[in-house]
Amino acid sequence: MKGTPTRHRCIYRLPDGRLFVRVTATIDGKKVFRRKVLPGGTSDADALRAVADLKDALAQQPTGSTRSRAETTRKPIPTLGEYATRWLAAKALRLRESVARETAHRLGAHVLPIEIDGVQLGAWPLDRVDRMAVDAWVAQAERSVQKSGKPYAADTVETWWNTFVQLLRDGCADHGLPDPTHRVSAPRMEQVPCVRTAGTLAPDKIDELLDTARLMVPDRYAELAFLALTGCRSGEAYGLHWDEVDLAGATVTLKYSATRAKLEPVKTRAPREVPLKPRLVAALQDHRQAQLEGTVPKSRSDLVFPAEGGGLRTHQSLAKPFEVLSAAIEQKVTPQVLRRSLNTNLVAAGVTLITIQAILGHCSDAMTKRYAGISMDSKVKALEHLGAA
Repeated sequence: MKGTPTRHRCIYRLPDGRLFVRVTATIDGKKVFRRKVLPGGTSDADALRAVADLKDALAQQPTGSTRSRAETTRKPIPTLGEYATRWLAAKALRLRESVARETAHRLGAHVLPIEIDGVQLGAWPLDRVDRMAVDAWVAQAERSVQKSGKPYAADTVETWWNTFVQLLRDGCADHGLPDPTHRVSAPRMEQVPCVRTAGTLAPDKIDELLDTARLMVPDRYAELAFLALTGCRSGEAYGLHWDEVDLAGATVTLKYSATRAKLEPVKTRAPREVPLKPRLVAALQDHRQAQLEGTVPKSRSDLVFPAEGGGLRTHQSLAKPFEVLSAAIEQKVTPQVLRRSLNTNLVAAGVTLITIQAILGHCSDAMTKRYAGISMDSKVKALEHLGAA
């Protein structure tokens, strides 16, 4: 069987577009190879997983002339933790680094350590994880609490469940095992009342915040104005370069996010263009001039908001400015509060969800709705439309 080599060793492409994998090993002084044609549409990550499986099979193949065909093709069953390691490595090839890191944390801290019958789930052989074990995991997840003693949010536990299900289903498919998650209900968590509305700032409060910032933390004023008036994530602000800012056209193109001292594509992977309000244009012009004069940090790579040494800032650098401003306006302020505030204020102004999604870079309408609180004033005005009855 001939094929065209791909950029991955041991993976080849057939003329019809399908991939096949081929691995070799020396057993009893002879070269032995195994190959497998993969279904059409198989991704590189799944092909790499198939390579790993074939290598494992060869490594476990017994020596001697008396071995049977079944023995030479039998695939060893790993523990769930061992399979998770390989699964994450394959996933990382097609995920943003921050998403891969979060998935690894979710598995390592909240999925695999849960104990069933006194043994952590990660130590269980994959073929031992049956429906009763999955039910026991669900029961444990529903009882999990934070260090403060408070229960985890329902959405948080749901992400654990989704990751657990995906891991199990992939593992069982790879090893020819039945799906143990079939007919098992997801964890049911008590819904904690939403407090997002109380944590947002009305437009006049945003103006008060920025006026205060200009007086109390003038060297961070442009940065805070950018977060408040674009609603972008702090990493997106810190990954911004001056060639992505059009002050004359009053727009900015967000392409990168600064995450752990590295630049990676924005969360949606697609650059987005955001308009700049006149106040923000003026703040950026003053900030650029201050950089040229050397009164605020400047970056060799032309970052708009660099750290003191010229490198990438982190969101932790905002802790002190926000502490000062929160005390001054008597309301807690964080980058997420500013982002939620713009979301909520745009909804209140009647802006369509698809437009808000394009500005804030949400991955879906559902996310836009989730972060849009409805103020009491908006509720009162809605009822006023019903008349004086």
